Amino acid sequence: MQNQMHQFDIDSMKEFFFSSGGKIIVLEGFTYRPLPPRRHPEPKPKRAKPVKQEPDSERKSRAKARTAQIAELAKTMTCGEAAKLLGETKTALWGVAARGGFRFFSPPRPARPAKVKAEPSQEDRDLAEKIIALRDAGKSRCRATVELGIGNCRLVRIIEAFDIDFPVQKRQR
Repeated sequence: MQNQMHQFDIDSMKEFFFSSGGKIIVLEGFTYRPLPPRRHPEPKPKRAKPVKQEPDSERKSRAKARTAQIAELAKTMTCGEAAKLLGETKTALWGVAARGGFRFFSPPRPARPAKVKAEPSQEDRDLAEKIIALRDAGKSRCRATVELGIGNCRLVRIIEAFDIDFPVQKRQR
């Protein structure tokens, strides 16, 4: 019922529109037009840099002379000695050496003195005898450390000092 009333209102409105002089205008529909092609500006030619030969070659010749001087010193001096003599930093001299393809003198290092083994103490001798006794009794290394109240590092040190044959695992018989 409500639909019929609504339709009646629309019809009465149309009649009123046409009777008052209204006209129907048909509008043109949408038509697709592609965008115009992009126009990029032409790249500008690069300016050529003026060539200056005089200052550049003078600087290069001074650098080559400095490199030659440092290379000559590097044959007989360490980097630190050359740095003190020239008043330069070690970093600067290492850079020159890397670019120049040379190395500084390295003096031979003194041989390390051989370690003198100290005489084992009486306590270590007593522990060595107890370790041998525990080994012969068939105890493991872990059990030996527990019974003697020492750590594994001390056990290993004593085994090596007295050249005791105490394998990590039990021997297969």
